[in-house]
Amino acid sequence: MVYCYCRRGLQRIEELERMAHEGALPAVAMDQKEKQKPEIVLVPEPARVLEGETARFRCRVTGYPLPKVNWYLNGQLIRKSKRFRLRYDGIYYLDIVDYAAVYTCEAKNDYGVATSSASLSVESEFPMLITMSVK
Repeated sequence: MVYCYCRRGLQRIEELERMAHEGALPAVAMDQKEKQKPEIVLVPEPARVLEGETARFRCRVTGYPLPKVNWYLNGQLIRKSKRFRLRYDGIYYLDIVDYAAVYTCEAKNDYGVATSSASLSVESEFPMLITMSVK
């Protein structure tokens, strides 16, 4: 405990302690947070779309320090492009246009790595007809 012999200083220290206790000082609370390896708490689910449609995978992670999250296709890092769109709003999203494969979400920090994978199936809008003639 820090002691201050001036009245105003003591009031300020008590105010800071109260704010830290109530979570109003996030920097103080963050410094005291326990280190934690990444964990994927919302895993990507397998998806099936028709040709030309966009599929969306979602992934939510926890861990401290905050894990870095990347998406992979066949071990290759996915970057934003016409085919792949990446977005984050508390959940990591991967939108894919028309590309069947297995996709992997990877969360990594100094304390570990977590991965989860899901497949995307792309189906033709019109089923293939096979006709046979009998002679």
